Amino acid sequence: MIRMVLFALGFVAITVTLLIVQPGSRSRMPHAAPVPAVSRAQPALTEAVTRASVPAEDIARIAPDEPRFGRRVPSTTPAPAAPPPVQTLGDEDMRRMTWEALSGLNRATGRETTPGQPGSLLHTIVQRSLAIVSAPDGQSAAYVVQDGDSLVSIAERIYGDVNMTGPLFAANQSILTRPDDLRPGQMLVLPGK
Repeated sequence: MIRMVLFALGFVAITVTLLIVQPGSRSRMPHAAPVPAVSRAQPALTEAVTRASVPAEDIARIAPDEPRFGRRVPSTTPAPAAPPPVQTLGDEDMRRMTWEALSGLNRATGRETTPGQPGSLLHTIVQRSLAIVSAPDGQSAAYVVQDGDSLVSIAERIYGDVNMTGPLFAANQSILTRPDDLRPGQMLVLPGK
């Protein structure tokens, strides 16, 4: 209750102070410029154009039925515009545009692979041809990754030991940058036990 009374008194005090000491009031401005008096008796028209000052040939050129400022145009509703022709792109054009967009994004992010580097088609083909090497006992020393395979599941299936995951990854670091980079169809080199 006391707070509300103090707030009310403060509000009243500030309002009265602002009314008394109001910035920009005329009584506080001693050197204000005098306001010029304008009366109807002295209009400040110095160069009024009268009909007598316009040459007669200019007046004769203006037709009485023609409006002075602009011409009247009959109102018409504009015809609706024809829709633009729809262009359909063929499959080859869509593939080309998609490839250009993806290669542009790869270049912009620095992920572009040059031929021969891991991730490029040339590197994959060369690695597949090098990975198919026969083991001395007649079994192939390569494994084709199936859908759902992981290095752990491959090590368990081939060697019967999950601890062979490290040597399996080390033998295939030329085609794998991370252990979870496996894709179905990849050829993995199987290291000896």
